[in-house]
Amino acid sequence: MRVNRSLIYKYANVLNTIKDRKLYMTINLLLDLKDEYIRKFFLDPTISYQNKTKILSEIFSLDEKSERFFDLLFIHKRFNLLNEIKALSEKMAMRQNGMERVYVRSAISLNEEDKQAITDVVEKVRKTKPVLITKVDPLLIGGIIVDFEDSVIDLSISGALKDLESFIFGG
Repeated sequence: MRVNRSLIYKYANVLNTIKDRKLYMTINLLLDLKDEYIRKFFLDPTISYQNKTKILSEIFSLDEKSERFFDLLFIHKRFNLLNEIKALSEKMAMRQNGMERVYVRSAISLNEEDKQAITDVVEKVRKTKPVLITKVDPLLIGGIIVDFEDSVIDLSISGALKDLESFIFGG
Protein backbone atom coordinates (compact mmCIF):
# COMPACT_ATOMS: atom_id res chain seq x y z
CA MET A 1 0.00 0.00 0.00
CA ARG A 2 2.93 2.38 0.61
CA VAL A 3 3.88 2.11 -3.03
CA ASN A 4 0.39 3.18 -4.05
CA ARG A 5 0.49 6.12 -1.64
CA SER A 6 3.77 7.28 -3.04
CA LEU A 7 2.56 6.86 -6.61
CA ILE A 8 -0.70 8.63 -5.88
CA TYR A 9 1.23 11.53 -4.39
CA LYS A 10 3.44 11.82 -7.48
CA TYR A 11 0.50 11.76 -9.88
CA ALA A 12 -1.47 14.23 -7.73
CA ASN A 13 1.52 16.56 -7.72
CA VAL A 14 1.71 16.42 -11.52
CA LEU A 15 -2.04 16.94 -11.78
CA ASN A 16 -1.74 20.13 -9.72
CA THR A 17 0.84 21.52 -12.15
CA ILE A 18 -1.51 21.15 -15.13
CA LYS A 19 -3.85 24.11 -15.22
CA ASP A 20 -6.24 22.85 -17.92
CA ARG A 21 -9.89 22.92 -16.88
CA LYS A 22 -10.70 20.36 -19.56
CA LEU A 23 -8.45 17.86 -17.80
CA TYR A 24 -10.35 18.23 -14.53
CA MET A 25 -13.68 18.02 -16.35
CA THR A 26 -12.49 14.83 -18.10
CA ILE A 27 -11.38 13.27 -14.82
CA ASN A 28 -14.70 14.10 -13.13
CA LEU A 29 -16.67 12.60 -16.02
CA LEU A 30 -14.53 9.46 -16.06
CA LEU A 31 -14.99 9.00 -12.31
CA ASP A 32 -18.75 9.46 -12.61
CA LEU A 33 -19.09 6.85 -15.36
CA LYS A 34 -21.92 4.42 -14.75
CA ASP A 35 -21.35 2.43 -17.93
CA GLU A 36 -19.18 -0.58 -17.06
CA TYR A 37 -18.27 -1.19 -20.71
CA ILE A 38 -16.58 2.20 -20.95
CA ARG A 39 -14.77 1.69 -17.62
CA LYS A 40 -13.61 -1.75 -18.79
CA PHE A 41 -12.35 -0.18 -22.01
CA PHE A 42 -10.03 2.15 -20.08
CA LEU A 43 -8.88 -0.67 -17.80
CA ASP A 44 -8.35 -3.18 -20.63
CA PRO A 45 -4.60 -3.89 -21.00
CA THR A 46 -5.08 -5.25 -24.55
CA ILE A 47 -6.06 -1.79 -25.86
CA SER A 48 -3.10 0.46 -26.50
CA TYR A 49 -2.57 3.47 -24.28
CA GLN A 50 -2.33 5.63 -27.42
CA ASN A 51 -5.85 4.68 -28.47
CA LYS A 52 -7.26 5.38 -25.02
CA THR A 53 -5.57 8.78 -24.81
CA LYS A 54 -6.50 9.61 -28.41
CA ILE A 55 -10.18 8.96 -27.72
CA LEU A 56 -10.13 11.13 -24.58
CA SER A 57 -8.22 13.87 -26.38
CA GLU A 58 -10.61 13.93 -29.32
CA ILE A 59 -13.72 13.96 -27.13
CA PHE A 60 -12.48 16.56 -24.65
CA SER A 61 -9.95 18.54 -26.76
CA LEU A 62 -7.15 17.98 -24.26
CA ASP A 63 -3.87 19.85 -24.42
CA GLU A 64 -0.50 18.10 -24.72
CA LYS A 65 0.22 18.01 -20.97
CA SER A 66 -3.18 16.49 -20.25
CA GLU A 67 -2.64 13.87 -22.93
CA ARG A 68 0.72 13.01 -21.39
CA PHE A 69 -0.91 12.69 -17.95
CA PHE A 70 -3.35 10.09 -19.32
CA ASP A 71 -0.56 8.39 -21.30
CA LEU A 72 1.35 7.84 -18.06
CA LEU A 73 -1.74 6.50 -16.29
CA PHE A 74 -2.45 4.05 -19.10
CA ILE A 75 1.19 3.02 -19.79
CA HIS A 76 1.76 2.15 -16.13
CA LYS A 77 -1.73 0.65 -15.68
CA ARG A 78 -2.70 3.15 -12.98
CA PHE A 79 -6.03 4.34 -14.31
CA ASN A 80 -7.66 2.57 -11.36
CA LEU A 81 -5.91 5.07 -9.03
CA LEU A 82 -7.58 8.08 -10.65
CA ASN A 83 -10.10 8.63 -7.84
CA GLU A 84 -7.38 8.65 -5.17
CA ILE A 85 -5.17 10.87 -7.33
CA LYS A 86 -7.95 13.41 -7.75
CA ALA A 87 -8.81 13.40 -4.03
CA LEU A 88 -5.19 13.93 -2.98
CA SER A 89 -4.73 16.60 -5.65
CA GLU A 90 -7.69 18.51 -4.19
CA LYS A 91 -6.25 18.24 -0.66
CA MET A 92 -2.88 19.47 -1.87
CA ALA A 93 -4.47 22.42 -3.68
CA MET A 94 -6.43 23.32 -0.57
CA ARG A 95 -3.27 23.22 1.55
CA GLN A 96 -1.44 25.43 -0.93
CA ASN A 97 -4.24 27.96 -0.49
CA GLY A 98 -4.13 27.72 3.32
CA MET A 99 -7.35 25.71 3.57
CA GLU A 100 -8.38 22.32 4.93
CA ARG A 101 -11.51 20.22 5.11
CA VAL A 102 -12.94 19.86 8.60
CA TYR A 103 -15.66 17.29 9.21
CA VAL A 104 -18.01 18.12 12.08
CA ARG A 105 -20.51 15.59 13.44
CA SER A 106 -23.07 16.85 15.89
CA ALA A 107 -26.06 15.54 17.84
CA ILE A 108 -28.26 18.31 16.39
CA SER A 109 -28.15 20.49 13.32
CA LEU A 110 -25.70 23.37 13.72
CA ASN A 111 -26.87 26.91 12.99
CA GLU A 112 -24.72 29.50 11.21
CA GLU A 113 -23.58 30.98 14.53
CA ASP A 114 -22.29 27.58 15.70
CA LYS A 115 -20.52 26.98 12.39
CA GLN A 116 -18.89 30.41 12.52
CA ALA A 117 -17.70 29.78 16.09
CA ILE A 118 -16.11 26.48 15.02
CA THR A 119 -14.55 28.17 11.99
CA ASP A 120 -13.09 30.95 14.14
CA VAL A 121 -11.50 28.48 16.59
CA VAL A 122 -10.06 26.31 13.82
CA GLU A 123 -8.59 29.35 12.06
CA LYS A 124 -6.96 30.49 15.29
CA VAL A 125 -5.61 27.10 16.40
CA ARG A 126 -4.67 25.48 13.07
CA LYS A 127 -3.78 28.67 11.16
CA THR A 128 -5.86 27.52 8.17
CA LYS A 129 -9.16 28.48 6.58
CA PRO A 130 -11.48 25.55 7.32
CA VAL A 131 -14.03 24.24 4.86
CA LEU A 132 -16.65 22.81 7.22
CA ILE A 133 -18.55 19.70 6.26
CA THR A 134 -21.26 19.17 8.84
CA LYS A 135 -23.39 16.13 9.51
CA VAL A 136 -25.97 15.29 12.14
CA ASP A 137 -25.01 12.00 13.82
CA PRO A 138 -27.98 10.40 15.62
CA LEU A 139 -25.60 8.15 17.59
CA LEU A 140 -24.24 11.15 19.50
CA ILE A 141 -26.09 12.00 22.71
CA GLY A 142 -24.92 15.60 22.60
CA GLY A 143 -21.92 17.72 21.64
CA ILE A 144 -19.73 17.55 18.55
CA ILE A 145 -16.83 15.63 17.06
CA VAL A 146 -14.40 17.64 14.93
CA ASP A 147 -12.38 15.52 12.51
CA PHE A 148 -9.29 16.94 10.80
CA GLU A 149 -7.07 15.15 8.32
CA ASP A 150 -4.55 14.35 11.05
CA SER A 151 -6.52 14.43 14.32
CA VAL A 152 -9.92 14.20 15.98
CA ILE A 153 -11.35 16.32 18.77
CA ASP A 154 -14.21 14.57 20.55
CA LEU A 155 -16.36 17.04 22.47
CA SER A 156 -19.38 14.77 22.58
CA ILE A 157 -21.19 13.40 25.60
CA SER A 158 -20.67 9.91 24.21
CA GLY A 159 -16.92 10.52 24.10
CA ALA A 160 -16.91 11.90 27.63
CA LEU A 161 -18.78 8.83 28.87
CA LYS A 162 -16.29 6.53 27.16
CA ASP A 163 -13.41 8.47 28.75
CA LEU A 164 -15.08 8.20 32.17
CA GLU A 165 -15.63 4.47 31.71
CA SER A 166 -12.00 4.04 30.75
CA PHE A 167 -10.89 6.04 33.78
CA ILE A 168 -13.10 4.08 36.18
CA PHE A 169 -12.03 0.70 34.88
CA GLY A 170 -8.36 1.67 34.54
CA GLY A 171 -8.18 1.65 30.73
